[in-house]
Amino acid sequence: MAVKWQSGLNGGLVVANPIPEQFAMPEHTINAAIDQAVAEAEAQGVIGKESTPFLLARVAELTGGDSLKSNIQLVFNNAILASEIAKEYQRLAG
Repeated sequence: MAVKWQSGLNGGLVVANPIPEQFAMPEHTINAAIDQAVAEAEAQGVIGKESTPFLLARVAELTGGDSLKSNIQLVFNNAILASEIAKEYQRLAG
C-alpha cells in the first residue's frame, strides 16, 4: 500500500480475500444455483440495479439459505482483514 501511494498513483487498492474454507459451499452446488438464478433473471427480464437483489435472494432460496450464511461469514472475515490492514498501516505510518 505504501509503495502505491508513495509512487503517486491515483485510484484505489483491491485486496482479494477468499472466503474461509470452512464456510465455503461446494463449488458444484453454488455454481448450479448461480447458473439457475442467472437464467431465471434473464427469462424474467431482470436487469440493472434489480439484478443483484434478485440473484442474491434466488441463490439463497436455491441453496436453502446456505449461500446467505456463507456470504455473512465472508463479510465478517473481510471486516476482520480490513481492521488488521488498517491497524498495521497505522503502525507503519507512525
